Amino acid sequence: MICKNCDEQLIADAHFCQCCGQSVKMFSRPCLEMARELLAETLDWDGRMARSVGLLLTRPGFLSQEYIQGKRVTYTSPVRMYLVISLLFFLVLPMILPPPANVSPDHKQLSVDLYSKGMFVMLPVFALLLKLFYRRVFYWDHLVFTVHLFSVSYIGFAVLLSIETLADRYFFVMVLQVFVLLYMVGYVLMALRRVYAESWPATMLKSIGLLFLFLPALAILIEVASHIGGEAG
Repeated sequence: MICKNCDEQLIADAHFCQCCGQSVKMFSRPCLEMARELLAETLDWDGRMARSVGLLLTRPGFLSQEYIQGKRVTYTSPVRMYLVISLLFFLVLPMILPPPANVSPDHKQLSVDLYSKGMFVMLPVFALLLKLFYRRVFYWDHLVFTVHLFSVSYIGFAVLLSIETLADRYFFVMVLQVFVLLYMVGYVLMALRRVYAESWPATMLKSIGLLFLFLPALAILIEVASHIGGEAG
């Protein structure tokens, strides 16, 4: 086989050209095979993603704590996890949102696109608020915690929104909604307690302070996105 980069003869079973270092994988390959490899790399289909999401949902703060302590090989990286979960969330959001009156599908899709970009901007904002309450912790560690927390919130809101229309008709669905909300509140408290290792009273007070500062910023984001979406629609 000849290297297409430098025209040198390749050694048998070589993965890289011994002359220029060009990867053998860069040679012409079937589109299906390349697409499969790209998806495997993006979605991390080697078992780590499923294991990491399971730990993310059942052990609040555990993945953040492990990553901050340098134990990273066994789990999916926070950035990759956020990208996959947020992509899936905002992809299905137009389908699970209750249909508002007199709003076109294009308008709703535009609003979802604006929300997705806005929530990405809110990541460093929330991490900055954490820095105000936990000043001795590095900002990067706050950002890791925020990425995991937002990932869980997307999953929780996906469940809530998908059953919103059924909650008005079935009592057990409304109970399920309440359970999910309590889970999300408890998740925040337990995650803060695990990662920042403070007492329960201090954790509860700081979580209230975080919500007091973050919710107005989130409300402004939603209002701006709705306003821009309304003008464009």
